[in-house]
Amino acid sequence: MIYSKYYRKWSLLAILIFASITLCTLLILPTTSAAKEKQISADQLKSKSRLSFTLRDANQTSYTVYIFADDEQKYTLTEPNDWTNNKTDDKSYSGTYRAVLLKKGAKYGTVQTTKLPIETIILPQTWNYTIKGKEAGTPDMLMLTDWGTSNFNEVHTYIIRSGVLQPIKFTDNKGKKISGAYWASRNNGIRSLSGSRVQFKYYNNMQFKYAVDTFKLNVSKLELRLSDTRYVDQSSWPNSGMGDRAYLESLKAAASKGMLPGRSDIKIGMTLKSVQSNLNKPKSRGNEEWGAFYYYSQFGLGFDSYMHELNAKSRIAILQLYNEKQNLAPQNVRLWLGKPSNEYYNEAAGGYEMTYRLGKHTLVFNYEEEDDLIDFTNIY
Repeated sequence: MIYSKYYRKWSLLAILIFASITLCTLLILPTTSAAKEKQISADQLKSKSRLSFTLRDANQTSYTVYIFADDEQKYTLTEPNDWTNNKTDDKSYSGTYRAVLLKKGAKYGTVQTTKLPIETIILPQTWNYTIKGKEAGTPDMLMLTDWGTSNFNEVHTYIIRSGVLQPIKFTDNKGKKISGAYWASRNNGIRSLSGSRVQFKYYNNMQFKYAVDTFKLNVSKLELRLSDTRYVDQSSWPNSGMGDRAYLESLKAAASKGMLPGRSDIKIGMTLKSVQSNLNKPKSRGNEEWGAFYYYSQFGLGFDSYMHELNAKSRIAILQLYNEKQNLAPQNVRLWLGKPSNEYYNEAAGGYEMTYRLGKHTLVFNYEEEDDLIDFTNIY
């Protein structure tokens, strides 16, 4: 009886030990397998990857980003692809693509958990590329793009931070997320500037202009925050002139003082006599609804008297700016100046008026249709 009792006791203990070992084995095996999957040798990466890019982090440490898919399938184009500029018989690959990060000099690369927007790769390719940082402290950026419209691609941006490939979100000027991707022309649609700034350019069918939007990279927040906007007439990058933000800030500052932007000697309330001593003769003169107007090449001056009443003591009541060449869009005015005090369709004027009250003075933007650019601006 004693032998039987001890036998049962040791048998039960053996079963418990065996069960524990089995359970530990089951728990350890997947972890070990997963660990092996996360590391790929440099030699394997070179042979199995479809794309590779050299990228530096903010500390200027160099990495190679390899793009591969375990389930990749290969095809041959039977006709040209006009969007990607590929020819018949070019090779097309598709699969679930992942990224591997290989630090310079390392023997093994680490598989990244970041999801990639790539489903198809046609070689040779120009849709995926890097943008180099302009200065120390600014990392290089990996741009993975996909078809957006006939005018631009959708661009997903990535940087390396703390040895990990990280996606960048796009935010507005206040830090509110716009999207995980932005828009850029397929050819020369992105460039890097000093101060960790990046510009995206694309053609806007609504405005018949090229939009140039500037973002500032914040590595710690993993964001590109909108810092300026601009519409230009030509496809080349603008290297002179002023963006919307600086232009509108300058305009607001001048309007709040009742001054003509760039001409502090021309103010509301100034007499005609003073105007004539400070300015050359106007190109033309005439009557508007509320009084006489002197028209110059870039601005107009409205007076508190009509032409037949005009005298040396007549005073400026309106400063009018012909800022159509600035290509100001109403939505960008709201973006940088905030919500207007009033905005409505003026039937008498045949267009929209967007009003900002600035203390004793008022700034009014005028445009004909909802999607039009600003035609002219009045300061009262």
